[in-house]
Amino acid sequence: MGLGWWLMRSPTDPRHPAPDFGRINAEHALTFIEIMNVLHGQPTAPAFGRLLKKTLEADDYVLLAHVFEEISVLALHHLIPEALLFDAFAFDLYWDELREDVAKLRSATANDKFCENFELAAERAREYRADRPPKTRWKRKDEGPSDPPGGLGVRPPGPKPQGTPADPVPTHSEK
Repeated sequence: MGLGWWLMRSPTDPRHPAPDFGRINAEHALTFIEIMNVLHGQPTAPAFGRLLKKTLEADDYVLLAHVFEEISVLALHHLIPEALLFDAFAFDLYWDELREDVAKLRSATANDKFCENFELAAERAREYRADRPPKTRWKRKDEGPSDPPGGLGVRPPGPKPQGTPADPVPTHSEK
């Protein structure tokens, strides 16, 4: 059965189950923090910063692709939930920036497996992104139907909050 059946399905046809991107638990925090340390520490941090700004240098491509390959292995083997990674990082967009260089290296080294986990994780990340609208969609008034005004729902009973916190946390600029 090809993809055409999906385009022509009726409302009574069964739906495919939603993709499972894993459940996030407190036990995943340490692994996640270590991933952030790798991305924001030496020697990766400068290259990762350039990736985010789309100003990559020649040496950045292989370094970043290999780091994302290693992180992807953790996710694809369910050692860290994909939901945690895909909520924090844009693997699909990172792949889009790095895929041409990965393809060249695959060809040059005759290693079709180079960064295959990163490529698979990027496909999964694209599914994750398509399944979840941006959390800040309420800020963009010009796109689609607007959410109801207010917070996250009906306010629980009780007095309305008043004033500001007694001891607000100072910002970096106030220290």
